[in-house]
Amino acid sequence: MTSRQYPETAIVKGILAALGRDPRIRIWRNNTGAFRDATGRLVRFGLPGSADITGIMRRGGRRLEIEVKTATGRQTEQQAAFQNMITLYGGVYILARSVDEAMDGVEGALRESGAA
Repeated sequence: MTSRQYPETAIVKGILAALGRDPRIRIWRNNTGAFRDATGRLVRFGLPGSADITGIMRRGGRRLEIEVKTATGRQTEQQAAFQNMITLYGGVYILARSVDEAMDGVEGALRESGAA
């Protein structure tokens, strides 16, 4: 699946399906955003800038974050700041534009941690 053919939501679903079966990691969708409730009040949820997919790697318990973008998508300043925080504290942050990029990034991180 390439990002040129699919919208971001389809790439996210593909990554969750492909990596969700890997026993070396646990991942889940991380939604952020806002909506108006029945009274019209704006309700925000999630951490601004956090990645689309979050999880943990079995070996060493390292935090795993995957930000998904289309071929032309760009990180926001908040997303770049979140990436810096995750990597500063020893987590793994992957910016993926396709399922293959996410899988390659996770494999690299697992090899680095000795879990591959």
